[in-house]
Amino acid sequence: MEKSIKTTTNLSTGLSDSEFGQVQSIFASTIGEASRASQVPTLRESIEDTAERYDSIAAKSKPVNHAATTLKDSYGNSLAAIGTNDKVQSFTNYGFSNDTLNYTLWLAIYNDSWVFRRAIDKPAQDEVNCGFTLHGNEDYTEIYKAYEKYKSELINLLKWGALFGGAIGVIMFEGFKVEDYAKPLSPAMIKGKRFKIYVTDRWYGCSQSTRTVSSMKDIDYGKPYSYEVTFANGKSWTVHHSFVLRYEHRNAPRLLKMGYLQGWGYAEGAHILNELARDDQLKSSITSLVNKSLIEVVKMKGMRSIFMGMDKGSMKQLEQRLAMVNYGRTYNSLTFLDKDDEYNQFTMSGLSGLSDLMEKNMWLISAALEMQGILYGDLKGGLSQETDALKRYAITIKNRCNEFFRPVLNKFLKILFIVYDVKGSPDFDFISLVKDEENKDKVTSIRELSTMLNELVNNGIISKYQYAMSIKNYINNDAIDINIDDNMLGVLKLEEEQTILDSIDVIGKKHPTAKINRPTFSNNPFVSETESIESSGVETNTDIEENVDNREEGDNTAEEIEPASNVEPVERTESTEVARGAEEE
Repeated sequence: MEKSIKTTTNLSTGLSDSEFGQVQSIFASTIGEASRASQVPTLRESIEDTAERYDSIAAKSKPVNHAATTLKDSYGNSLAAIGTNDKVQSFTNYGFSNDTLNYTLWLAIYNDSWVFRRAIDKPAQDEVNCGFTLHGNEDYTEIYKAYEKYKSELINLLKWGALFGGAIGVIMFEGFKVEDYAKPLSPAMIKGKRFKIYVTDRWYGCSQSTRTVSSMKDIDYGKPYSYEVTFANGKSWTVHHSFVLRYEHRNAPRLLKMGYLQGWGYAEGAHILNELARDDQLKSSITSLVNKSLIEVVKMKGMRSIFMGMDKGSMKQLEQRLAMVNYGRTYNSLTFLDKDDEYNQFTMSGLSGLSDLMEKNMWLISAALEMQGILYGDLKGGLSQETDALKRYAITIKNRCNEFFRPVLNKFLKILFIVYDVKGSPDFDFISLVKDEENKDKVTSIRELSTMLNELVNNGIISKYQYAMSIKNYINNDAIDINIDDNMLGVLKLEEEQTILDSIDVIGKKHPTAKINRPTFSNNPFVSETESIESSGVETNTDIEENVDNREEGDNTAEEIEPASNVEPVERTESTEVARGAEEE
């Protein structure tokens, strides 16, 4: 007898009582979640919620749940390493993943992949070790010494910040109590004090407050006001932001940074995860091909019947035959067979191209990390190629210093200035990794610039003072500025005018009977508009010299050179009149 189920229908909704009850429960839970979401969670609730979410993420992470905790291809036949179920969707489709927040993934890859470990460690080491130059007239000896002392902590700060997207370093001063760290840093309390830096990443023992720094004058404007930090002794303290060096890695759009990333940056591996996975997949495939490159075929009589009737006896016989072959092969690669058996070897051609394939993939990973020629330390191209690669890498490191490391170093130097009682604010520039090479190039360029400026000085175009100022400007500002100003142009113009007047006087003395028009120039050589020689109707020196040459060659018909109609004749001096009287006698 079938059991009948009685249902009633809700007249207002048209649903049965059971369906209506389900809708009510869903609605109630939805309203409850919405009301809970509208409330601002406490710090403890935020931590517990974060822990629950990332436990869920870790449960779905391949590296965490895999026995070997490594990235591997999805092989359908693991024994033969044949990928019948290869996953390539992640390489052809882009989506919004949670890889940056999957800290267990980065721990697994950093632990197992030397390529990824080098991609994290080396840039952090180079950013700190490249150093900086402080500008000013103060004595910065103690500042440089302190920086050398804390290099290890600063490198760890940058390493874990790059690995997870963010990290902090708490500056702990000698003699401070726990409650002192919850208050703003007082310059009077830290002057002359010794300190150390405790570094931790954003995931372990570091939770930030929802309150942010509101003062626009503060160097930490917009950052969390305080942090709950768990130290090495297991105790948690509230630390004011003024004691914290906060490092944020690759920047994200504001929408993601303040929501999804909780104010931190992207993890360094987020944009190269596919490249690393493809690298591991490629290496596994190449290993599989190499293993299959030599195939041995042994033909034994009766094998078909053994396979067709695969009982325990047949299986035992097969094992004994294979054991016989392997036993014979242990003696200097001897293959021991029956006289009627056949043995063949088949080798795979084209393995030489696999090295090129791996090298190309190495280039892709290096390019994604902006470490071409550095990530793998490839010297195959020779020292010249390595030098070019190092120059490109030095530019990358300097850009990363200015973008990521500068805010941290600026705050750290301000604290050092207070501790060692150095006046002023830090003004610094990072030093290039290829400083010596750049200095050599600059010395060569200065020598070439000096040669050019020497020619200008010798030609009277610039003065020695302008020469020195041009060299100084190039050394300090890396700019070529010869600075030929209006005053110098005025001097040059005065010299040119005086040369013209002197030439006319010399011609007048040599040829007293000649009537030569003498131009009138402005007494002020720095006036921009003066009467030109052409506008005054003066014959050029070339014309005068041609007339003189013609007369010296025997053309004595012309007793004097006719002057221009609009020019007054040159005044005759006493010596000129005496010379003319002598000619008449």
